[in-house]
Amino acid sequence: MQQAMQHATKPSSTTRPTAHRVDASALLAALQDARSLYVELLALVRARREAVRVADLARFTKLADNESRILARLSELDRVRVAEARALATRMALPPDATLADIAARLPEPTRAQVDLARSELKDALEVVRRESSVLRQAAERLSAHMAGILQSVHSALAHANVYSRGGRIAVGANVMSSLDIRS
Repeated sequence: MQQAMQHATKPSSTTRPTAHRVDASALLAALQDARSLYVELLALVRARREAVRVADLARFTKLADNESRILARLSELDRVRVAEARALATRMALPPDATLADIAARLPEPTRAQVDLARSELKDALEVVRRESSVLRQAAERLSAHMAGILQSVHSALAHANVYSRGGRIAVGANVMSSLDIRS
């Protein structure tokens, strides 16, 4: 009987001694909140791409302002995530710069699965935002080049001198206003 009591109080080799003392709820909340913000950011990126498609520059600018606010919140959440991860790593006798995968591996099972899922979903959301932001950047650059071409065409049609600058553009000098009085 005494042997059974001693065996029951002794941690097994598969039990993680630090797992039961660690609360990862703040880290989990930071990961989940960041994922939600990336989902919002993705919606804004898609809306900005539509604004570029229809050349609605006012809407594009307004959406960019909203995007900046979300990016500021994401930056703050990232600081929280890093601080929580370092604190957990230290409590688990891991290096302070341990990865989330290393930290999750030491967590008890329900929390480990939640952190792994949140980490995976955040990574996936981040990749989609990066990919779509790249597409948006290319579309905005093309729109900008197109608008510059239109301005150059208008400019050349209105230029009197039709003299080209070193850059290959029509140089604009002072507008020459002249008239001829044909009544005299």
